[in-house]
Amino acid sequence: MIEIFVPKDSSVEKTLQLTEEQQLLIHVESGAKLYLVFESTTVTSQSFILSTDIIVEQGASLDFCDLDLSMAGTTRTHHLSIRQESDSQVFVHNISLTDGNNRNTTKVDLCGEGAELSLNGLVIAHLAQNVDNHTWVQHRAPRTTSHQLYKYVLDDKAVGTYAGLVKVLPGAHHTVSEQINRNLCVTREARMFAQPQLEIYNDDVRCNHGSSTGQLDDNALFYMRQRGISLHEARLLLMAAFVGEVVNEIRIPALRERLRDLVEKRFRNI
Repeated sequence: MIEIFVPKDSSVEKTLQLTEEQQLLIHVESGAKLYLVFESTTVTSQSFILSTDIIVEQGASLDFCDLDLSMAGTTRTHHLSIRQESDSQVFVHNISLTDGNNRNTTKVDLCGEGAELSLNGLVIAHLAQNVDNHTWVQHRAPRTTSHQLYKYVLDDKAVGTYAGLVKVLPGAHHTVSEQINRNLCVTREARMFAQPQLEIYNDDVRCNHGSSTGQLDDNALFYMRQRGISLHEARLLLMAAFVGEVVNEIRIPALRERLRDLVEKRFRNI
C-alpha cells in the first residue's frame, strides 16, 4: 500500500508511475493543497488493478490527474473513491491515451456544505480498444457543486462507454450539478454507449445532463481542404479542437502543455 499524507495548510506536488497492481490511500488535511499525477506506462502486456481512496478535509484542495499511457495488450482497471468535506475543492482528470483497454470507476461523496467538484475525462482510442468510464457523484450536503465533462474520440473499431450517475440526496439544498458527455466516432465501425443519469430528491436544485455522439463535420472538412489543408491535417485539427476543452480544464500549466503534445502525437499515430 502507498500512503500520501498532506499536513494542514501545506502544499505538495507529486507524480507517481504505476505499472503494477497497487492500493493507495491519500489524506489531504484542512487547508492543504495536493497536486498529484498518476501515470501508467507499461513495457509489457499485462493486466492490473488500482484502488485509490482519498479524503479531502475542510477547505483543502486536490488536483488529481490519472494519465494512462499503457501499451497494447494491457488491461488496466482503476477504482477511485473520494470523500469531500465542507468548502473543499477537487479537480479530477481521467485521461486515456492508451493502446490497451481501460476501465475507470470514480465515486465522489460531497459530504460537507460548499464542497466543489470538477470531474473531467478524455479518451482517444482506435483499433479494437475498449475504454469505459463510470462515475457516481453523491451530493449529501447543502450548496455543493459538481461539474462533469467527458469527451471521447473513437477511431477504427474502438468501443467507448460512459455511464454517469448524479444523486442529490434529501437535505442537499441549493445543489448545482452539470453532467456533459460528447463523443466523436471517426469511423462508422466505432461504437459509443452513453448513459448520463440524475436522481434528485430535492426541489431547490439546479441540475442538468446531456450526451451527444456524432462524426466529423463534412462542411468543416470541405472548408479547410478548399484552403489547401490536406484531409489528414484537417481531421487532426478538428479532433484536437474537439478535445481541447478538456485539456484546458487542467490547472497545472506544465501538465497542460505536456498533454497537448501527447494528444497531438496520439492523433498522428492513429
